Amino acid sequence: MEDKILKDIAEQYGTPLYVYDTDKIVSQYEILKKSLPEELGIFYSMKANPLLGLCQLFKKLGSGIEVASSGELYTAVAAGFLPGQIIFTSPGKTREELEFAIEKGIYSINVEAVEEAVLIDELAAQKGKKVKVSVRINPDFDISGSNIKMTGVPTQFGIDGINAEAAFEALGKLANIKVTGIHIYTGTQALNAKNIVLSMEEIIKLSLDLSQRCNFPLEFLNLGGGFGIPYFKDDMPLDMETFAKEFSLVWSRYKERLAGTRVFVESGRFLMAEAGTYLTRILYSKDCKGKKYLVCDGGSNQHASSAFLGRYIRNNFPMHILNRCENEEQVNVTGPLCTPTDIIGQNVTLPRAVAGDVLAIHKSGAYGSTQSPALFLSHPLAAEVQYYRGKTYILRERWGKEDFIKGQKELEFEP
Repeated sequence: MEDKILKDIAEQYGTPLYVYDTDKIVSQYEILKKSLPEELGIFYSMKANPLLGLCQLFKKLGSGIEVASSGELYTAVAAGFLPGQIIFTSPGKTREELEFAIEKGIYSINVEAVEEAVLIDELAAQKGKKVKVSVRINPDFDISGSNIKMTGVPTQFGIDGINAEAAFEALGKLANIKVTGIHIYTGTQALNAKNIVLSMEEIIKLSLDLSQRCNFPLEFLNLGGGFGIPYFKDDMPLDMETFAKEFSLVWSRYKERLAGTRVFVESGRFLMAEAGTYLTRILYSKDCKGKKYLVCDGGSNQHASSAFLGRYIRNNFPMHILNRCENEEQVNVTGPLCTPTDIIGQNVTLPRAVAGDVLAIHKSGAYGSTQSPALFLSHPLAAEVQYYRGKTYILRERWGKEDFIKGQKELEFEP
């Protein structure tokens, strides 16, 4: 988005602020969709950005949705997704969350352990229902090249591949659940198209093999995805043309055997990250012991990843000062928090800025606000807006200072 547009939006809504470019979201969705065989569907991974309005946009684009909590499930339903378009994936689902998912009749609860399946069976019996579940497998392979690995290593996710047969046997004895599919997600932020394809082929082979050996119908197969985006100057963009070409060859080999199976990929970061910009206003600059600091009104409480608080980020997000291009200098960019970890740009080269300038942090549409410790130090939550065809639409209003005590109760006793 052009600096003038971002500057006008910052003036209209104030800072700190997240801005989402609708055209970029639609473009990323269309790129992913066109890269897949027509039989495959997409689940939007809601954890990347759970705003109601964005979920509604993905619903209109034709996506299904993957949720990871009862809060996300509630939002997905509010956004208009039908039960058959929703899957629930997460370790440690509570009894209340499972009851809610069963009540809503969603397409699949992806179970992470036999113990979870036993609880689902118990709850289903109480409600007089037969519940569809898929089994999340943690296989021994990891060839996707993901920056965050979720398979092939010890993890809380899924059932180890070596224990899969025993798990399916145990689930087959539960009268109130129906095993319909398999979910494997090897990791996220993968930028090598050929490795993603190799990983997906291994997932397909393993799933077909388990379906045959364990005697259950493979009605649903979630191939995961892990499609990444380039954050840093040395990152090469994911070659979606290569992915499309290579995966089409894989699909041609297994298409007939998967004719009765709903096959999906899931994505959050690829669809959302590059569409979002975080805007924060510079309050002042200062020199301290040979280093220069730009102190801003928004920081790691609203954009934790930019402060390296997320595992997958170990470098600065791309950023620039709106409408400035001269007299570059090396600075540290900080937020307003009373903690030394609130550095949202380390040794960044930026044009010389003055108080009142607006800093734009790019590629902030995924795992920005939603992954940040927003309650820390009680600074108001950032407003979040969507830009579309020359107009902006509020997605989340900025919190005020009074919002931090909503729902709290005053002391009712004398110590």
